[in-house]
Amino acid sequence: MLLEFQVENYLSFKERTKLSMVASSIKELPEAVFTVDKYELLRSAAIFGANASGKSNLLKAIGFMKEFVLKSAKESTFGKDIEVNNFKLSEETLDKPSTFEMTFIVPDDHEYSKTGNIVFRYGFKVDREMVKAEWLFARFTAFESTLFTRLGDEITISEKFKEGKQVKKALGKINKSTLFLSQVAAIKGENALLASMIMECFDDLRDISTIANDNFIGITADLMDNDQNKAEIVKALSLADMCIEDIIVNKEKLNIEKLPDDMKDLLTDKEIKNIFRVHLDTLHKVFDKDKKVTGRVVFDFSENESDGSKKFFAIIGPILSALENGLILVIDEIDARLHPNLCLLIITLFNSKKTNSKGAQLIFATHNTLMMDKRFLRRDQIYLIEKDKYGASELYSLLDYKNVRNDASYNKDYLMGKYGAVPYLGNFETLFTEER
Repeated sequence: MLLEFQVENYLSFKERTKLSMVASSIKELPEAVFTVDKYELLRSAAIFGANASGKSNLLKAIGFMKEFVLKSAKESTFGKDIEVNNFKLSEETLDKPSTFEMTFIVPDDHEYSKTGNIVFRYGFKVDREMVKAEWLFARFTAFESTLFTRLGDEITISEKFKEGKQVKKALGKINKSTLFLSQVAAIKGENALLASMIMECFDDLRDISTIANDNFIGITADLMDNDQNKAEIVKALSLADMCIEDIIVNKEKLNIEKLPDDMKDLLTDKEIKNIFRVHLDTLHKVFDKDKKVTGRVVFDFSENESDGSKKFFAIIGPILSALENGLILVIDEIDARLHPNLCLLIITLFNSKKTNSKGAQLIFATHNTLMMDKRFLRRDQIYLIEKDKYGASELYSLLDYKNVRNDASYNKDYLMGKYGAVPYLGNFETLFTEER
């Protein structure tokens, strides 16, 4: 479960910015909070702001950290630039590295946990050439312990991180563009108990922001290999009023040799073995003149279904998987191509103790202010992003406004500009002059 994410000097975030999933002491919507050890955590967080304010950049920062942790130890990345982009609108930050840090809690029922709940705080500083710094701390008791710190090539490791000591001794020197944590997990495998826990935390963080990509339709299609999953997905489509009776999944093994070399380099051997071309058909009822069902007709999913149906199908698989397995789901523009009621339904699924019993968390960005409603979100679940006149993004929660009452009309006040993070529009009539 995610406690906190921090980023600095990345894309539009010049200063250190923190997204916290730790609940405040307010009493609103108690179901939207769950407890692990002494921590009360939010089940969801919504990010609002004007176009180009930095909403997507914040989610990209989360996605970058995840991908770099999981893939920096792959041989295909050695000798290549790190694909990180710092804040470029200030001379102060041009030559400085970008900073990323996440804090997770691993519950005591985890397969690797032998000491109860563990809180990990892991982070690094990178530029396009190398890892400048890296650190890992853990709280096994009430106090935080240092597991390792890295400054350039120098790595200092404590006795509590034995797997790290073994890898450092075996390697001698680590590749400058590889994270030490990733290297430990790659070399020690199942014997890297602490590193494996953290790698699993990042693996449990699922980013489905680029939802137009067919890969996410494939995720839902893969889940439908299981009969129970298929029944749940088809039922969800029916409950969402999509008028789809059934989904027929056809898979064709993809010829890997036809893929570009740079794409093949990014895939693991396991991923290569499991790449298929997916074709979907949907089943719809046919009615006679008396509105009685007389049969079924097959539609080509990609040709005949609406964009909204395609998106809902693409995200419903990851959503159900997250709720069932206690994963962290990140979605940019959750409202794009979906009816507002469907978006509110998704929030409700995550905020409900009944449908979210495993501690799944949802982080999403949206323009839909209908979601900024005290019936669906607490004040500490509502985050706002605003960009200043120097191009730097600032993130703050509605709770940071001390004079916002819990009975206020959040969405109306937000649109009126009381909380900032809205576009300040000029007079567009000046575009249509008589000279034109």
